[in-house]
Amino acid sequence: MRIGSSCTRAWSTMTDESPPSYDRTVAHERDVSRYRHSYPQFDYEERIDDLAQRLETSEADAAVLPNYVDLTYYTGSGQPANLYVPVGDGRSARLFVRRAMAFARQEVELPDRYLERGGLSALAEYAGDVATLAVPLDAVPAAITSKLAAVLDAELVDVSDIVLSQRATKAEGEVELLTEAAELYEVAHDAIRRRAAPGVTEKEVAGEVIGALVAAGMDDRIFFRRWDARLPAAGLIASGDVLPLVSGHAMTVTGTGVARSMPWGPSNRPLENGDFLAADIALNWAGYHGDVARTYVVGDATPDQREWFRKVLTIHEEARNAVESGVSAEAPYLAARECAEKLGVAEWLCGYAEMQAPYIGHSIGLEADEEPTLVQGNTTELREGMVVTIEPKLIHPDHGTVVVEDDYLVTDSGVDRLSTTPQKLFEIQTGNNES
Repeated sequence: MRIGSSCTRAWSTMTDESPPSYDRTVAHERDVSRYRHSYPQFDYEERIDDLAQRLETSEADAAVLPNYVDLTYYTGSGQPANLYVPVGDGRSARLFVRRAMAFARQEVELPDRYLERGGLSALAEYAGDVATLAVPLDAVPAAITSKLAAVLDAELVDVSDIVLSQRATKAEGEVELLTEAAELYEVAHDAIRRRAAPGVTEKEVAGEVIGALVAAGMDDRIFFRRWDARLPAAGLIASGDVLPLVSGHAMTVTGTGVARSMPWGPSNRPLENGDFLAADIALNWAGYHGDVARTYVVGDATPDQREWFRKVLTIHEEARNAVESGVSAEAPYLAARECAEKLGVAEWLCGYAEMQAPYIGHSIGLEADEEPTLVQGNTTELREGMVVTIEPKLIHPDHGTVVVEDDYLVTDSGVDRLSTTPQKLFEIQTGNNES
């Protein structure tokens, strides 16, 4: 809607009164956080200083972060802005707020001296000569990064590895939010047991799940680092003969979705008695993500189904036991693979044939898919304070698909589990869904 002189004319035709005169600052001075979840205090200046020190080991003269997730980590707000961090030139970092400065002043948890109004031209004037500029090339469109390069007359290099490495070790307050997120799976779990029944579609189960999660306070936007896919807010829910079908969007339980444009997620398949039903759900609490998966049976589980689940749970436990500070990120996968070989199911671990991946989990935080990834060949050292998922699945076209995924805080002696739902195979009985 365009607000202007036409509105003034419209007002005069409806009333003899003059248009009201508004104090334009009043609304913007209201507390923007009064209806939100509480948020811990973090030392954002320290985070920016840490980034500047890390940049000194790179070839960059400065970094610019325009993407909302990284902005949230370094400033406390995802408001539209560009964070400029110089390297060793005596100048301070600055946050150039593109829009809604009054809103940003309330949200950004940095001293006022950091805040400047303006876009790329204001940033370029402040920055001066920058030969090499670091930007998150994996998270910002090329149309934007090319503008940055042109305005600053700078060569671009990628800063994402530096940023993600810094973000990988979580502060105590971040762990609290990640725990809140992981515990939300209990809400999804109750919704699945309440709604799933023969004749009910995967999509209808997903509708029950997302309604319950949003009512419980979840943000239904899932922040995802990759550019070529979007996670369904209700998660990846799949059943029966759909479960072994793995689309190209992930080496996991994907489902088929309801559209060719994004072939993963819940479909219109109706549940049948005896089905495996798997739910792999990303959970956003105040911007931080949990990622939890459980397996269900519609009706009574058969001995074969129970045995299939026992094997995936054993693999999960072996992978979890391999996680501790100081080991490589591939160690949990190698432990899972060895266990799967002993159980005779390595052929079906995390996919099969050309859709099998040497993978057992990933890190989580402000995004649902952070580094390091727990994959064969990743020599990154796991550190105390990282939060990782362990998510083995056995995917077989005849036996079906089973998965157990949980979120773990890496400690100096092992892990602490953040998610709370029991690690068991759940049987969903119509009219009595307490199994």
